[in-house]
Amino acid sequence: MSIRSTARFVRYRVMAHPGGPFSVSATCVKGACHFVVLPTDQVDKASQAMRQHTANTGHAVFTRTVQDTAVVVLADRAEQERRAQANALEYRYLGGAAEDARADTRSIE
Repeated sequence: MSIRSTARFVRYRVMAHPGGPFSVSATCVKGACHFVVLPTDQVDKASQAMRQHTANTGHAVFTRTVQDTAVVVLADRAEQERRAQANALEYRYLGGAAEDARADTRSIE
Protein backbone atom coordinates (compact mmCIF):
# COMPACT_ATOMS: atom_id res chain seq x y z
CA MET A 1 0.00 0.00 0.00
CA SER A 2 1.35 3.38 -0.93
CA ILE A 3 0.46 6.82 0.30
CA ARG A 4 0.03 9.52 -2.27
CA SER A 5 -0.34 13.16 -1.48
CA THR A 6 -1.18 16.04 -3.71
CA ALA A 7 -0.01 19.54 -2.99
CA ARG A 8 -1.88 22.35 -4.64
CA PHE A 9 -2.06 26.07 -4.20
CA VAL A 10 -5.46 27.16 -2.88
CA ARG A 11 -6.43 30.82 -2.86
CA TYR A 12 -8.83 32.26 -0.34
CA ARG A 13 -10.66 35.57 -0.40
CA VAL A 14 -11.67 37.60 2.66
CA MET A 15 -14.88 39.57 2.32
CA ALA A 16 -17.58 41.17 4.42
CA HIS A 17 -20.23 38.67 5.46
CA PRO A 18 -23.42 39.73 3.66
CA GLY A 19 -25.64 39.03 6.68
CA GLY A 20 -23.21 40.16 9.33
CA PRO A 21 -23.40 43.31 11.44
CA PHE A 22 -21.60 46.48 10.37
CA SER A 23 -20.80 49.55 12.46
CA VAL A 24 -18.78 52.75 12.33
CA SER A 25 -17.60 55.03 15.12
CA ALA A 26 -15.40 58.13 15.25
CA THR A 27 -13.39 60.21 17.71
CA CYS A 28 -12.06 63.75 17.29
CA VAL A 29 -8.28 63.80 17.78
CA LYS A 30 -7.91 67.55 18.45
CA GLY A 31 -6.22 68.03 21.84
CA ALA A 32 -8.64 67.75 24.75
CA CYS A 33 -11.79 67.51 22.58
CA HIS A 34 -14.01 64.67 23.72
CA PHE A 35 -16.30 64.46 20.68
CA VAL A 36 -17.21 60.88 19.73
CA VAL A 37 -19.65 59.22 17.39
CA LEU A 38 -20.88 56.08 19.12
CA PRO A 39 -20.94 52.86 17.06
CA THR A 40 -23.81 52.92 14.57
CA ASP A 41 -24.79 51.03 11.44
CA GLN A 42 -25.77 54.30 9.76
CA VAL A 43 -22.59 55.52 8.03
CA ASP A 44 -24.25 58.63 6.60
CA LYS A 45 -25.37 59.80 10.05
CA ALA A 46 -21.86 59.26 11.46
CA SER A 47 -20.36 61.26 8.59
CA GLN A 48 -22.93 64.02 9.10
CA ALA A 49 -22.06 64.22 12.80
CA MET A 50 -18.35 64.60 11.95
CA ARG A 51 -19.12 67.30 9.36
CA GLN A 52 -21.26 69.16 11.90
CA HIS A 53 -18.50 68.95 14.53
CA THR A 54 -16.00 70.33 12.02
CA ALA A 55 -18.37 73.18 11.11
CA ASN A 56 -18.88 74.05 14.80
CA THR A 57 -15.28 73.74 16.02
CA GLY A 58 -12.92 73.66 13.04
CA HIS A 59 -11.63 70.24 14.17
CA ALA A 60 -11.21 68.25 10.98
CA VAL A 61 -9.24 65.13 11.95
CA PHE A 62 -10.94 62.05 13.39
CA THR A 63 -10.03 58.46 14.02
CA ARG A 64 -12.72 56.29 12.51
CA THR A 65 -13.34 52.65 13.24
CA VAL A 66 -15.30 50.49 10.83
CA GLN A 67 -16.23 47.07 12.10
CA ASP A 68 -17.83 44.26 10.13
CA THR A 69 -18.07 40.49 10.18
CA ALA A 70 -15.63 38.85 7.79
CA VAL A 71 -15.94 35.53 6.03
CA VAL A 72 -13.16 33.61 4.25
CA VAL A 73 -14.17 31.82 1.06
CA LEU A 74 -12.39 29.82 -1.59
CA ALA A 75 -11.51 32.13 -4.49
CA ASP A 76 -11.56 29.41 -7.15
CA ARG A 77 -15.01 28.16 -8.23
CA ALA A 78 -13.62 24.80 -9.39
CA GLU A 79 -12.07 24.20 -5.95
CA GLN A 80 -15.40 25.08 -4.28
CA GLU A 81 -17.19 22.48 -6.41
CA ARG A 82 -14.49 19.83 -5.85
CA ARG A 83 -14.74 20.27 -2.08
CA ALA A 84 -18.54 20.22 -2.16
CA GLN A 85 -18.44 16.90 -4.03
CA ALA A 86 -15.86 15.46 -1.64
CA ASN A 87 -17.92 16.55 1.37
CA ALA A 88 -21.10 15.04 -0.10
CA LEU A 89 -19.28 11.76 -0.73
CA GLU A 90 -17.94 11.71 2.83
CA TYR A 91 -21.39 12.60 4.19
CA ARG A 92 -22.96 9.61 2.40
CA TYR A 93 -20.13 7.32 3.54
CA LEU A 94 -20.65 8.32 7.18
CA GLY A 95 -24.37 7.60 7.12
CA GLY A 96 -25.84 10.77 5.71
CA ALA A 97 -29.36 11.81 6.61
CA ALA A 98 -30.13 8.55 8.44
CA GLU A 99 -27.32 9.25 10.91
CA ASP A 100 -28.55 12.84 11.31
CA ALA A 101 -32.03 11.58 12.18
CA ARG A 102 -30.64 9.22 14.83
CA ALA A 103 -28.57 12.03 16.33
CA ASP A 104 -31.61 14.34 16.50
CA THR A 105 -33.66 11.79 18.47
CA ARG A 106 -31.07 11.31 21.20
CA SER A 107 -31.62 13.33 24.33
CA ILE A 108 -28.85 15.43 25.81
CA GLU A 109 -28.36 14.94 29.50
